[in-house]
Amino acid sequence: MSQNVGGSPNTASAMREDMREVRDRAAAGASRVAEDAREELARLRAQVEKLMQERVTPALAGAAETVEDYATRARETIEQQADALSSTVRERPLMAVGIAALAGFLIGRLTSGTTYVYPSSDRR
Repeated sequence: MSQNVGGSPNTASAMREDMREVRDRAAAGASRVAEDAREELARLRAQVEKLMQERVTPALAGAAETVEDYATRARETIEQQADALSSTVRERPLMAVGIAALAGFLIGRLTSGTTYVYPSSDRR
């Protein structure tokens, strides 16, 4: 003689049916939430694309034009300075050689590992 602790077989069957119904409702709710999330993401993606087309792309184009303008100006300035330096060297070659030698000497002093300010025995 076994007793049904959980109640009658009809009650157990009804509970299983209720559980299936709850599970189905939960699955349907999750599906609706997922669909709503997909729709919201699609809406946000469209807004971002519109913003990119309206604001970011023109701003980047403007920045690229500005950078190109600065690069052109810098190139022209460098060419002008190089031409001026070249004509100065042609007019005064000895002075140009002297300045180049002095600059080489100073750069060598600044980049060398040793200094002649103190004798090597006085360094600590």
